[in-house]
Amino acid sequence: MTPDLRAASATLLYGTEEPMPREIQLQAGPLQMRLRGTRLLAIVADGHEVWHGVGFLYRDRDWGTPEPIVDHTEHHPLSDGFRIRLQAHVPVEPVIDLVVEIQGHADGSLRYAGTAVARGDVATNRTGLCVMHPLESIGRPIEVEHVDGRTSVSTFPRLIAAWPPFMLVRGIQHVFGDGGRAACRFEGDAFEFEDQRNNADASFKTYSRSNMAPRPYRLRREEPVSQSVELRLLQRAKPAADHRKAPVLVRVDGPRRPLPPIGIGIDPSDAASAWALEPALRRLSPALLHLSLDSVQQTVDWQGIAALLAAAGAKLRLDVPGPDLHSDRTAFAALAGRLRKAGVQPESVAVIPGSPDALAAARNAFPTSAIGGGTPYFFTQLNRAEGIGPVDFLTFTTSALVHGAEEDVIMHGLESLPWMLETLAVTHPGLPVRIGPSAIAARSSPIGAQPDSDGQRRIPLAARDPRDRALFGAAWLLGYVSQLVGAGVETLTLRSLTGDRGLLATDLTPYPSFHLVALLGSPATCASVTVSDSRRVAALHLSRDERPLLLLANLTADRVDVDVPPGGEALLLDEAALRLPQAGWRPACDADCFNLLRLEPHGLALLRAGQPT
Repeated sequence: MTPDLRAASATLLYGTEEPMPREIQLQAGPLQMRLRGTRLLAIVADGHEVWHGVGFLYRDRDWGTPEPIVDHTEHHPLSDGFRIRLQAHVPVEPVIDLVVEIQGHADGSLRYAGTAVARGDVATNRTGLCVMHPLESIGRPIEVEHVDGRTSVSTFPRLIAAWPPFMLVRGIQHVFGDGGRAACRFEGDAFEFEDQRNNADASFKTYSRSNMAPRPYRLRREEPVSQSVELRLLQRAKPAADHRKAPVLVRVDGPRRPLPPIGIGIDPSDAASAWALEPALRRLSPALLHLSLDSVQQTVDWQGIAALLAAAGAKLRLDVPGPDLHSDRTAFAALAGRLRKAGVQPESVAVIPGSPDALAAARNAFPTSAIGGGTPYFFTQLNRAEGIGPVDFLTFTTSALVHGAEEDVIMHGLESLPWMLETLAVTHPGLPVRIGPSAIAARSSPIGAQPDSDGQRRIPLAARDPRDRALFGAAWLLGYVSQLVGAGVETLTLRSLTGDRGLLATDLTPYPSFHLVALLGSPATCASVTVSDSRRVAALHLSRDERPLLLLANLTADRVDVDVPPGGEALLLDEAALRLPQAGWRPACDADCFNLLRLEPHGLALLRAGQPT
């Protein structure tokens, strides 16, 4: 493949030509792992993930996570393992120099040490080591050694822990697989342990510095920050079967239930382009258009919003911040009057953040609308909220970029989503959950200013991410929908119609995700689907007019063969489909007699049965 073709392929798949850092495969006795940049990833023994990763990270005053740039690598394979020394720098002003040394030994032990030295005083919320623990540990025993010598015996949380469950940590022992046991021990600071599912990451994390310490604080010029962790395999587990190369088996096996209403985010500025957006809205036919206001008093072209709703055949979900006024009732009544004048009646109104007075005022102004509460931000903020008030539903949004921006991290994070709904079912029993608008990129941040982004780079917590406009984003979106629909979400708002996280480019050309979302808007029933490897393939089964439709997405950068029910027609949305003059779904080869369907990297498939069922 020529460089031009490689660049074009990368743009179709990921929306950018930005290369990913190269990886080095490492082994220390039974431990296998990958080194990407300065991070160790997926430390595995006998097919079991023992630790999800290790890194030395700088978090800026807004909780951004600029990735260290490696300037020089020394890799020394040894007879009993390896030794690596990385010279790197964190690209902030002033620059932070970073040296990471990693040693691995044949007995299944690792040592990871990092030293950061700032070239000038620089603000940080946290700088130091992080060890990630896999979600497979949920509910399994954990033994925590504290800095004062105490030992705590507990289990990894099942429900998402709102606050760090373990503080002042010196070391952790845990079990894995069938009979495996491992330990890690930290030096250089007191550490604590948190549940990263709060931020749509599929892991737990032990880190420093403590959330209880003042922040931001300053790294002083030429004062080193040094920390290390020793990881040790204490007992090996029974080897796990390796199914990574086997075809993924997909079967529909559950009762049907209504597909939750699927919405699309809109912006007040879209009202001025209602006539131009009408064809796209008719194709998408979303159940909801989701509009967020900056204030109750915001000026909006409500006639234009009414035109958008009419074109889509959709209902309105309206989000408003609770006004910090003594005249809540007056402000909401005036807003309701402006909507009535345009002939608009919201199906639901979320007051976020809200107060009892604001909720009461909203309920009085919109007596036929469902009134919701929660947060315009992430699950973390809802999980930690107290006194939400008398609401008809809970709401929050997600971003896949809170802690990292790598493709595998984003896809793996999908596994965190059902735990959010399971947690809310316990903490807020009986309240339905409505999520969105959500995309890979973060629509806003509750913890500081978002990093600058030109939309061409992979940047944690950014408001613009190139993969939202690429095939990767469409595959991720199907995984997102399938996880939350299966977990029982009541409504789900995806992306936005236009803008940084839009389904349409500035010239109104559809991005790949548009072709997927166009299949989700109309009423349908859905059935549960069994997928033998949900880390490789996502699936969603729909039925309209008794005609079943099975949607599949390859969540990986490799080809995947899928064992699917026989018969019917198969259409593909992949790199080849996006190269067609009219980009969109293309027929699969031999579509009338398939059993094993090949999905190209991040490709999607649409399977239609031949006859009504």
